[in-house]
Amino acid sequence: MAKITDYNEIAQVAGEIVDDYCPDLVEKIGREQAIFCVMAIYTTNDVTKGYGQDFLPLSALNSDSAQDKISVIAFANGISVIQGFKSSRYQDRFPLCGYEDLTEDLISIVNSIQCAFDRINSRI
Repeated sequence: MAKITDYNEIAQVAGEIVDDYCPDLVEKIGREQAIFCVMAIYTTNDVTKGYGQDFLPLSALNSDSAQDKISVIAFANGISVIQGFKSSRYQDRFPLCGYEDLTEDLISIVNSIQCAFDRINSRI
């Protein structure tokens, strides 16, 4: 199997897994934005060295404060999350996306994001 380029298919699979595998991202930025975040990482992981996305959490949509922003930065084999003034990174020896199985690739992405959130939350 090769990289899936049908956005509807990617969004469908991301929607099926994001709530269970990455609840912190869904809670903080909303389900639709979380799905978009995962899709963007999947579609760019093989063509960029790094891909960053900045979000305002649902609780601070009218705020401009740096402490409210959430950034998700993806690179070939890992994810960094910055939440306000705290950050964490999860990295593996293998690429996030092998582009052999869509579900496995998206689970790899959401697990990495959630792991970074878990590390941030453990230091609170």
